[in-house]
Amino acid sequence: MEDRQKYVLKKLKSGDEGTYISLFEEYYVGLCAYSRRYVGRKDIAEDIVSETFFKIWENRRKLEITGSIKSYLFQAVANNSLHHLRKLRKEEKLDDYFSGTENENIGFKEVAENITENSLLIKELHSRIEEAVNLLPPQQQTAFRLKRFEGKKNKEIADEMGLAVKTVEMHLSKAVISLRKNLQDYLPAFLLFMLLK
Repeated sequence: MEDRQKYVLKKLKSGDEGTYISLFEEYYVGLCAYSRRYVGRKDIAEDIVSETFFKIWENRRKLEITGSIKSYLFQAVANNSLHHLRKLRKEEKLDDYFSGTENENIGFKEVAENITENSLLIKELHSRIEEAVNLLPPQQQTAFRLKRFEGKKNKEIADEMGLAVKTVEMHLSKAVISLRKNLQDYLPAFLLFMLLK
């Protein structure tokens, strides 16, 4: 299996169109369904998956895949789906986006709404996050708690902690990197938690 992975990757990196088309045909439908769980819309999911494949072809010579190609593809689509939602949130279009997807399949909004405070997933996730946050250095821990649990802006955190805003941003960035590493078994749910806060 590992030899086949290396062979496929080698062919892909060399620009073999047959290998690329084969991967596309094998995973496209599954990746679209996976992306749709995040973004809630078939057309957007298809765009995200197509763009993911396009970027893979465009950057094929630089590809570094240590695990399975399947895992790589699904992780890339998850990242691109979350990036799409973050962009909408930044542009304050998230509510409008989801208001137009009521007739679509389950969608990210329904997934988000079903993760209530009483759900086992969110209880377990909060427990794991709390444990991981407790392991952070004191200033990272304080900055993260103020940001994620109290909803304060970076400037407010900086004033409260007596630090520069850039220093707060550095602490928050390092905290998220550490938490993603410590919560890798819960990564999809943790990313959801970070997005919805």
